[in-house]
Amino acid sequence: MRKKFGHVLLIILLTAGLLNCQQESNSSVVPCNRVQTGIVIDGNLDEKEWKNAVPVELVKIISLEQPVSKTIACCLYDEQYFYVAFKCYDMDIWATYEKRDAPLYEEDVVEVFFKPDSSKDSYYEFEVSPRNIILDAFIGRRTLTGNMFFRFAKWNCSGLKSAVKIKGTLNKWDDIDQYWTVEIAIPFKSLPTVKKSPLPGDEWLFNVCRYDYSIYLENGVETLTYSPITKFDFHRYEEWKILKFQ
Repeated sequence: MRKKFGHVLLIILLTAGLLNCQQESNSSVVPCNRVQTGIVIDGNLDEKEWKNAVPVELVKIISLEQPVSKTIACCLYDEQYFYVAFKCYDMDIWATYEKRDAPLYEEDVVEVFFKPDSSKDSYYEFEVSPRNIILDAFIGRRTLTGNMFFRFAKWNCSGLKSAVKIKGTLNKWDDIDQYWTVEIAIPFKSLPTVKKSPLPGDEWLFNVCRYDYSIYLENGVETLTYSPITKFDFHRYEEWKILKFQ
């Protein structure tokens, strides 16, 4: 009975509206529009600036099937920041880690990857949990073994801003939650290989991902991606899509 009720509730939620963005992009190139005024990073996605963003929808990794837990993401930028927003539908919102650079991917989390220079090995990863805990990494090379990743996660992005809003109750498994939203502002000047705002026409390799752990999911977890990743590895940047700054 609980499973059936959860499915009905999810259908209601998915028809209730997502981010107030433009028509969703499914192409290999994702437009990133410029805004003139700074976005207030408070986790609320009702600012008029987000209406100028092109949303993308995440799918299951490898199979590329539609997930149970719908996820929409949007990107914008201005002179100082690269902005990313998520709306994550979730009936069981769960996150317990409290320290920066903890292994957040073991619980509910959203992830942002981008590679500004396709000719170099280095790229960036940012994770945000429902507790608004951050994992940020400047990754020098993709070949990662053992705990090598956490060498790169010792780098912290100075001036990074993030905020989360939860519609539900965090870490209470025996009720049904609705969704959580995330806003992230990544300062260009703090990125070692970037330093300044991109110019119109600049392109980055880019992906947004999510781990959703839930008692309401058949296998207990859904692993979601926007780019068509063909192996269980979000770091396959040759399969990321292209973010084009407008």
